[in-house]
Amino acid sequence: IPIVKALEITSSVVGDEVYKEIILEVTEQVKSGSTLSDALSRHPEIPSIMVQMTKVGEESGELGNILKTLAKFYQREVTNAVDMLIGMIEPVMIIALAIGVGFLLAAVLMPIYNIAGGIQ
Repeated sequence: IPIVKALEITSSVVGDEVYKEIILEVTEQVKSGSTLSDALSRHPEIPSIMVQMTKVGEESGELGNILKTLAKFYQREVTNAVDMLIGMIEPVMIIALAIGVGFLLAAVLMPIYNIAGGIQ
């Protein structure tokens, strides 16, 4: 599909308002004759590696393959970030559960010890 149509579709499905605006601006710049890499480079929110790879894709005529490679790269980045977050949450949850069990155990055993101490 043409790049302008792809950008319009992308802007309609992006949930983040900042990136939606950027994509709409890039779409207008591409419509007015700018290259995709030049349009992307005007926005500091876009990572420089994406701009550079897009430029390489434009110059080599392999923009589609380069964009697929970028999509896979960023998908791996997201997966790694989520895995790291999950890896950090697990120990925190174990510690929180241990503290909760400790308080529950203390709440049950303290009255028993007080009663046992009062009997003697």
